[in-house]
Amino acid sequence: MQTRRCLVKLLRFAFVLAIFVVSLIPAIYTFGKVPERYQPPPLQELQEMRPLAPLHTHWEGRWYDLDKNYHTFERGFSDHLGLRNLMVRAKNELDFVLFNSSRRVYFGKQDEIYGRSMSDLELPNTEKLLADRHMAEAVYQGTLKLAAKLEAQGTTMVLVLPVSKQYFTQDRIPRFLPRVQLPSHFMQLYQRLKATPGLHMVDVYDLIDKSQGKFPIYYRQDFHWTDLTAMTVAQDTINRIAAMEQRPPAWRYAMESFQQPFIGSEARFAALLLERPLVYEPFLKKTWQDVHQTIPMDPKATGFEFVTDKVSDKGLLPPACMFGNSFGDGMLRAGLADHFEQFTKLDRALLPNDLPPLINGRCKYLIVQILDNASSIFLSLAD
Repeated sequence: MQTRRCLVKLLRFAFVLAIFVVSLIPAIYTFGKVPERYQPPPLQELQEMRPLAPLHTHWEGRWYDLDKNYHTFERGFSDHLGLRNLMVRAKNELDFVLFNSSRRVYFGKQDEIYGRSMSDLELPNTEKLLADRHMAEAVYQGTLKLAAKLEAQGTTMVLVLPVSKQYFTQDRIPRFLPRVQLPSHFMQLYQRLKATPGLHMVDVYDLIDKSQGKFPIYYRQDFHWTDLTAMTVAQDTINRIAAMEQRPPAWRYAMESFQQPFIGSEARFAALLLERPLVYEPFLKKTWQDVHQTIPMDPKATGFEFVTDKVSDKGLLPPACMFGNSFGDGMLRAGLADHFEQFTKLDRALLPNDLPPLINGRCKYLIVQILDNASSIFLSLAD
């Protein structure tokens, strides 16, 4: 009996010791120089799309000021932990195999990936905001007031409201991903704005719906629309403005594309342990020469991200400005700015009601691009 007890104690001690030794391995990789023959096999770098905390290298305050140093040490150690890449990938692989999701993304069919932040928080926040009919009315009236304020100073607003890919990939969404209930409150606002006389709005939803089957609409491993979709929307925007100028359709560029491997923003959060075939996505082939010279600006100091030189001898449309996010960037890559005599990209960190005084006398047209998950922007329009 005594021998058995000793054996049990020995096994318990060995187990605890093994756990302790294993737990030291990441720390050894973090702070020690490991011989090359013991390095793990190379893996594609985990991209987290955020600045990693630096390692804690000096003590702040007095020797007993633990509160000033612990959190800094913990963040730096966590972000630079040895074998962290391997451990995160292993966790993602397990989540993918068992649950078709991870802490940051959902995995759908046909290599579709959906960010949890947008699916769980951002889109539902917009729906919750617009579910209040008084708030929805305030957003609608605020949009009309913004258009009227711009019109009074000689600028016509052109509204572009992209929709998330969840609207068009219902057959590829995991069954446990929170779905946008159709018709959504956002789409009710969208249809109301589209039907408003005198409000100039590009019907993005209709353009996307008609493009189904012609080319990929959204990246499979990213929430953005492809640049082919961006060109389709940019073309309609330009031709609408040309019609307002009583000109024929003015879009100049043909759509040509090529395929290349692409790791989207969502996929960077979801690096897996086992290597899988690369996902190829379509990209625009730039077959044109830029019309303008672009001058980068300091957005915080000027309110502008960039301005272009003025070209007045090529029959281009009058000067225009644009307020938008990364979806608008796709329209710019598709050649949108080349169709205007001068073009100004406004700081995306601004709010729509900040824009009229900033562009007074600068632009005849203002393209306002707002994504359907931008609840803070819709809220600002209601004020």
